Amino acid sequence: MRTLGLEDIEGLAHGESIPRFVGRIDKVWDQKDGEGEYGPWYLQNIVVLMDGGEKMQVTWTGEDEFDPDEWEGKTVAFECGENKQGKLVGVIRDVRHGKDGKIYKGVKVTPAGKIKVIESEDGEQARPKKKAASENGKQDQAKQPSDQEKVLEHAKQARRVFSVAWGEAGGVIGEIVKRNDLEELSIAALYDLHLRIAQGFSIEINKMIRKERF
Repeated sequence: MRTLGLEDIEGLAHGESIPRFVGRIDKVWDQKDGEGEYGPWYLQNIVVLMDGGEKMQVTWTGEDEFDPDEWEGKTVAFECGENKQGKLVGVIRDVRHGKDGKIYKGVKVTPAGKIKVIESEDGEQARPKKKAASENGKQDQAKQPSDQEKVLEHAKQARRVFSVAWGEAGGVIGEIVKRNDLEELSIAALYDLHLRIAQGFSIEINKMIRKERF
């Protein structure tokens, strides 16, 4: 598998796959996690020293966190896995625009990637994270939720969001409609107004959830 250097990686666009790269782990930051629109999420930043001493940020999105005592100082190879269509996945170029206006460039590694600790110049010892893809892909396949399970989880999340939005909408109707006008509204019109406000709140809540996740 082709190994890319820092210059090659920096020439890639956001989202492009990186077949393989090698570096020494300089710093492992604490893992962050939370509950998002699509379920639980995980994020852990790692600083990797590339050839020439240049630093690059790697973001790990798997559930099993890197232990600083175990990984700092190790020379590691990050490699792509393959999906069912034979496409390289799991290690991609990550270019993001921060809220402060700065552009952050690095690499994102997902559980579909492979992580190997290099023991010597003669060989490598595979040290994949527990959630990383196995050689034959059976591990990932066994842990992937079914379409029905995904739909049910999305439905539960949508219900939670809309329940909050509906309650908040009821508290602002009196602020946007005059009391006299409110009394003249029919029950159907009142519920329609309530629904429209709740839908607007739901959209904004989901936007904020996505921002927190990414």
